[in-house]
Amino acid sequence: MKSIFPLLRRIGLSGLVLATTAIGFGVAAEDNVDHMALDRAARALEPYVVKGAESLNFHGVKLNNFVWSGENRTLSEWDEYGMFDKVSLRSTGYDPADPDHFQIQLISAEIKPETIARGVDYARLFAKEWSPSIEAIRERGRDAGDVTAVGADPGSNRRERVAAWRWDKLLLVARASYSADQADFVEPRIAQFFGTLKFDRPAQDSIEQSLRWEKLPPSSGTIYSAHVPEGWMKLRQSSAPSPSYTAALFTNSKDPNGNSAVGLFVFPTGRKGLAPTDEELRQFAAKIIDIELENLMPKVGYKLDQDVAFIPEEKLGDSERGYIDAVTLQGSGQRIRAKTVVSVKGDMIVAVASISAYPDGPAEVATMIHTDFVTRVLSDGLTKQLN
Repeated sequence: MKSIFPLLRRIGLSGLVLATTAIGFGVAAEDNVDHMALDRAARALEPYVVKGAESLNFHGVKLNNFVWSGENRTLSEWDEYGMFDKVSLRSTGYDPADPDHFQIQLISAEIKPETIARGVDYARLFAKEWSPSIEAIRERGRDAGDVTAVGADPGSNRRERVAAWRWDKLLLVARASYSADQADFVEPRIAQFFGTLKFDRPAQDSIEQSLRWEKLPPSSGTIYSAHVPEGWMKLRQSSAPSPSYTAALFTNSKDPNGNSAVGLFVFPTGRKGLAPTDEELRQFAAKIIDIELENLMPKVGYKLDQDVAFIPEEKLGDSERGYIDAVTLQGSGQRIRAKTVVSVKGDMIVAVASISAYPDGPAEVATMIHTDFVTRVLSDGLTKQLN
């Protein structure tokens, strides 16, 4: 893979001043079924054993007329992403009266921590292997989520709903496959099964424990810290004697190709009741990309294709906007994927942004979704401080 940021190897880390310039939705379906009140006294939960990966044992709603058969078969479809040490099909559940119209597979995966991703991105990664067209995305916090997918053929009668839950360095994936003409009957059952699933044993989350707080230079008398995963190192930060903003860029020391970077930006304005327009937020996000590229690749021109896709799975407030853009570098023609989430917090404008390899191959997809995990960690950490 060609490195996006060849200059990173030659940039020093001390005495750097962040270059700044004056700053002047995919589809997501509402999943009503998942929010339905479950009368747990009426719907008894039962234990499920994930044989071969017993740490993932869980309790969930009982699926009537379902039988489960053990599998314990290694799956190789995701080897090319380099994100897992092993993926295994553990069991398959089905209705013996009609085994084809509705099945659930339980899959375990051993995660490589250096490529950790959000739960919803794992669900999407697995789902696209079976049905490439993602129809709906549902994020259940940082470490869980599910998607609905359909086959590439418009006439396909099969649907997939795939959910993923992380338990430390293990991943539980549930794949529900069913025929479209059974959706009214099947989908409420899937929602109940996914919605009640709870691991039997809490994890001592080594991924969470490896996150660190890195103090940033004070801005207008306020000190912020960046919450970052292991291996992500600060490349540049605002270092003027009394900066009017907080800004820092981080790169992944465990990425040999140097194909990812994340940035955190806090701009106090001193103006209460900020209410920027959609267009102002859009242009602010474009300026953040310009700042990142100017620091990562000085004097390299680029073309920005805005709004390649909105970010449907993010939990955004009324004063937050998320953008995904494509950047084409002049000369090489290489493409980059840029993601920016902009928030208004009191009198401050805040952005958490990332730049990564364009996802046109498995390795690039792995880089992209790991970078999205890092931006989520940064964003959650900053939100805690601002609140």
